[in-house]
Amino acid sequence: MSIKIVRCAPARFDQLAAFAAEHNPSPEHHIGYLGLTPEDVRATLRMIHLRLDRGFRLALAGNRLIGALGADIDKELGRAWLYGPIVVEGEWATTADALYAALSPSLPAAIVEHEMFVDARNTHARDFAARHGFEQLGEWAIYFITPDRLAPLPAAEAGEWDDRYHGQLEALHNRLFPSSNYTMSYITGGQDEHTVLLIAAEGDALLGYFFGRYEPESGEGYVDLVGVDESRRRTGLGRRLMLAGLDRLRRAPGLRQVNLSVAAGNDAAMALYDALGFARERDMVAFRKRVNRDDPVGRMS
Repeated sequence: MSIKIVRCAPARFDQLAAFAAEHNPSPEHHIGYLGLTPEDVRATLRMIHLRLDRGFRLALAGNRLIGALGADIDKELGRAWLYGPIVVEGEWATTADALYAALSPSLPAAIVEHEMFVDARNTHARDFAARHGFEQLGEWAIYFITPDRLAPLPAAEAGEWDDRYHGQLEALHNRLFPSSNYTMSYITGGQDEHTVLLIAAEGDALLGYFFGRYEPESGEGYVDLVGVDESRRRTGLGRRLMLAGLDRLRRAPGLRQVNLSVAAGNDAAMALYDALGFARERDMVAFRKRVNRDDPVGRMS
């Protein structure tokens, strides 16, 4: 089978979205950033910080799409998140490597790390990560809760964001989540009706925070971060922040579900999510590598 690797022209947006929506729900193909439903996928593709023809490569057999790989980027972090590879026909490794070799040089020079987040059962992607020198960062459990399970949860009180706590929030966030993909500018800089940033404080001391968001196009809500100062662990503060944040998210019109991820082995957090009515959807594995500019696959333009 003859395979051609091409840039994803804007005219192929619908083809790419349909391909990802068809295959990404399957564990053997699943990529964590990409979404599960057609609405999720389309919303994700529209939010990527690169033009489609720069940020995605397609593998074609004739006019048939058989593989795709893309990336989103954050220049502040110097990081790219890989959306794929997803390959459904032919020699998986050969096609995936060709997609990666074509995509990598198009990423900005400020990007010095590549990250993957894949289903634990996606053995092709795990082999790809090993072959290209990615290191495993950890394992994660993905949970979700639907509106019918959110409805009976009690509301709880938490404070609105106050910028005077900015320095304390940054210190707490960096201490609790040193490898987080969420920067302070992202957490505090984009406050609108679709984001939720709540805090727990006593006087001038910040004790904890909740950060979540709602994507109206897909109907999906996300609990991105819940952090509690070490001195207030096991006092019920984390549960209170969760309930306050979920109360905000469940008011979103057209909400289909709320999602979150938690590091495997965080038994206390998983027990809380189970008690609140979340269901475990799947297990994921994260990988990251530092780009080697002398490696033709990793070289930036």
